[in-house]
Parts: sequence; structure tokens; C-alpha cells
Amino acid sequence: MAKIRQTESLQTPVSALIDVVFQLIIFFVVTAAQDKDIMDETIRLAQSKNSPAVEKRDPRTVIINVRPNGQVNIQLIPLTSQQLQQILMASVAKYGNDIPVVIRSDATTLFNEVDRVLQTIGKAGLYRVRISAEAVQ
Repeated sequence: MAKIRQTESLQTPVSALIDVVFQLIIFFVVTAAQDKDIMDETIRLAQSKNSPAVEKRDPRTVIINVRPNGQVNIQLIPLTSQQLQQILMASVAKYGNDIPVVIRSDATTLFNEVDRVLQTIGKAGLYRVRISAEAVQ
């Protein structure tokens, strides 16, 4: 007796592919939005002609924003000097004291406010500090 071979039609499960595509879209939207959460869009950076652009950013970089009124924030969360120092010291304990720090201050911010942040960074034991500026052609 001869065996009859049944042929099955193979189909790609479209619903599973759609799920994967949606997951990828959500992933890229969330990761793209993370950088915007770090930057305080209300800050207008000072302009500089002579500073080189930073090509690569260390993922451990701490970005500190200083507004014109002297308010300091990280990821749009307002902080006191003591809170900032505690956060930086916790970062030093976790990653070491070679964590890069970027200070973004408004062009109209008094240097006294930036100096206060620099002193706090120094007390935490960090030394890789940059002050961000907008490049002028």
C-alpha cells in the first residue's frame, strides 16, 4: 500500500512579525527620547569659537544643567548642592572617580553659580569636568 504524502502550506505568522516590528519601534522611540530627558531645553548655551567638539560620549557621563537663576538639575530634576554631592558621591562609589561630568549652563548664568557646581564636583572627588558651549562658525 502506497503512502500518501500530505502537503502542508507553510505560512509566516504575520501577527508575530507585527508584534516584533512594534516592539522595535517602541524600543527606538524610548531610547531616542532618553537623550532629550537629559538636556534642559530652556538653557541657551554660551558660544565658543575655540573649543573642539566632543565626538564620542561616555555612557557614564553625568550631565548637570545650571539655569540662569542658579537652579541645578540632572535629568530635569531640581537638586540642592547637598543632593548633587550625594548623587555624585554615589556615582563615584559605583563607577570610580573617572566619570566624565558635563556642565551645561545658560549664557546668562553668573559664573558664581557654575563655580558652586564645580566646587561640589570637586568635593565628590571627580576630575573629568567639561563645560558645554555652542560652537560658532
